[in-house]
Amino acid sequence: MVDNSEKILKQMLEKEKTAKIICAELNNFVNLKDVLMTVMDHVKKLTGCMAVSIRLHEDGDYPYFVYDGFPESFIEKENSLCAKDEDGNRIPLPDENGYLLDCMCGNIIQGRFDASLPFFTENGSFWANHTSALLRDTTEEDRQSGTRNYCNSCGYESVALIPIKVAEKRIGLIQLNDFSKNRFTEDLIEYLEMIAGQIGLAVQNSRTYTKLKESLEEIKVLKGIIPICSSCKDIRDEEGSWTQMETYFKTHSDVEFNHGICADCAKKLYPQIDTDVLT
Repeated sequence: MVDNSEKILKQMLEKEKTAKIICAELNNFVNLKDVLMTVMDHVKKLTGCMAVSIRLHEDGDYPYFVYDGFPESFIEKENSLCAKDEDGNRIPLPDENGYLLDCMCGNIIQGRFDASLPFFTENGSFWANHTSALLRDTTEEDRQSGTRNYCNSCGYESVALIPIKVAEKRIGLIQLNDFSKNRFTEDLIEYLEMIAGQIGLAVQNSRTYTKLKESLEEIKVLKGIIPICSSCKDIRDEEGSWTQMETYFKTHSDVEFNHGICADCAKKLYPQIDTDVLT
């Protein structure tokens, strides 16, 4: 009993230590891919799982952003989650806000789960310590949709899918796979959900930083010397083509033009009309 208590205490301390390291790493959101590779490595060591990955939203799909331990053939086959019709086109959701996603990964990302079932959590995670038994003993209705079952066919018996959220919006997930059974406990899944929350904040910060950086770059362009025709006032762009001033600024900024006519021009163009009416 004492030995078991010491083991539990050691595991708790290791989780706490790893959580602090991960949170410190995620503060460096500038190089997101490198940071998430490091975080993934810590998660892999802590859980003992042979394969760990992180999926993130990109152009309506959720491809693998970083991964370790999965064969390249697995990544290539499972990289896209979008369901497709007979012509190979992605199937839009009924509200046309995104695309229908396949498999259990798609269920978790799109919030299709039933927390009353033992392989889902209240926070919308999925975990199974024996996927062969799960597929044998449950229906597609239990699993919320038809699943590809490729993880199981590849021999992965322990599989966990933890949603990555930003303000309750799911932007990806952490995936953990292992050939061995019984890799996960309820406590470990709750711990991974906490880590996923921190990853969500880091992803949001990284994207905000990227947008801000792009905006600053655009401002720098507009602060530079702009070649402009002294006659027609067209502007020469980066490719050497001459563009109307309005078109140039609409392309390089959020500026919108509201055309009017100044008092001096009104007097020249319409001397017979009261200029106060025109201006």
